[in-house]
Amino acid sequence: MNIAIFTEVLAPYVCGISSYVAVLRKGLESLGHRVIIVTSSLHTDKSVFKDGVVRCPAKKSMNKYGYQCKNINDRYVMKFLTKFSPDVIHIQTDTKIGYMALSIADRLRCPVVFSVHDYYLDRFASDRSVATWKIKTMFEKKHFCDMIDNANIVASSNKRAASFVRAAGRNRKVRLIPSATDRSVFNYKNANDKAVSKLRKKLKLPLNAVVAVFAGDLSVDKNLEFVLSAFSRHIKKSDNIHLLIVGDGTELEYLKDMAVRFKIRDMVHFTGTVAHNLMPAIYSACDIYVCSSDDALMSMSFVEAMSCGLPVLVKEDKEKFAYNMIKDGVNGFVCKNEAGFAKYLKKLSAFKPDEKRQMRRIVRRSMRDTDAEYMAKCTVKVYEQAIKAFNINVDIIK
Repeated sequence: MNIAIFTEVLAPYVCGISSYVAVLRKGLESLGHRVIIVTSSLHTDKSVFKDGVVRCPAKKSMNKYGYQCKNINDRYVMKFLTKFSPDVIHIQTDTKIGYMALSIADRLRCPVVFSVHDYYLDRFASDRSVATWKIKTMFEKKHFCDMIDNANIVASSNKRAASFVRAAGRNRKVRLIPSATDRSVFNYKNANDKAVSKLRKKLKLPLNAVVAVFAGDLSVDKNLEFVLSAFSRHIKKSDNIHLLIVGDGTELEYLKDMAVRFKIRDMVHFTGTVAHNLMPAIYSACDIYVCSSDDALMSMSFVEAMSCGLPVLVKEDKEKFAYNMIKDGVNGFVCKNEAGFAKYLKKLSAFKPDEKRQMRRIVRRSMRDTDAEYMAKCTVKVYEQAIKAFNINVDIIK
């Protein structure tokens, strides 16, 4: 099968979607499928193809990612995709690159799958003016609905996406596709104690401290205010617990200012953008992953962290993808509030080295069914349904 994946963001941009696409591509290719990724970049003046990726010129934008494709009617991309002749087009982002995908799908008469990774109401910071928020979300909702209305199948890694689709006024069933990671890369056994100590020094993390880590796009839907508030109210310097926030995004400066206001700046460390190939080492240098989002649908970083053996501390939420993968007290911890969040961090800080190593082994074993090939097999089933729906000119999942 020839598969064209359209995503506004791709490595070196660090976020869940770029990681998801990379893993999906690897899994699909391991099954013998041909995959072309179409994305946008601020670092090219013309569309170019290299290493299985078509990169189109981008311009800066006020959207979640900070940029978007300049021209959705790019002749180079159209010519390239016509020659490639995709059997299915898979859209990952409801931005300009998504509209390019819909245009090409219409011209080539090709079935479309749209993956819901986030929700338009979560994309803008709460400190913006009400008028600005309403205008932006109005346009974002239109983009979201356009993708849903023109896709043969709507998919997501989280069942909560169905409620988001309904809230947008659309009656569509959402097919679930599990998230996965490359377990050969994200493995704590690839890092030794000496390498971990060296990286901690580079990140200015105390060698003997318990380090909680979050990694991903720093957007409002990640709810990192909850984590910072928990640190300020319930974690003391004497507890020797630190927080590492990896990534960039619209909320970076806001979170830095909050850490200063809460007087916890010396316990909170911001890395900014980090190359994705460094993430396995960073996870191996930390002790626990924190997932505080109330609404985010997918967190590739927590899947990667768990593959590296990190237990996950997650807020209680029965619809949350992370929550449903956690067995409390075994491969992670579930908290109800800030006090509970801090309690588990302190509990982990009391673990002896042997207990931490044992937990890493248990956590990694719990992720054995989340590999790239398994995710790809699940995705191919969705592609087959999209092709069938397209051929009979009926959405079979309505």
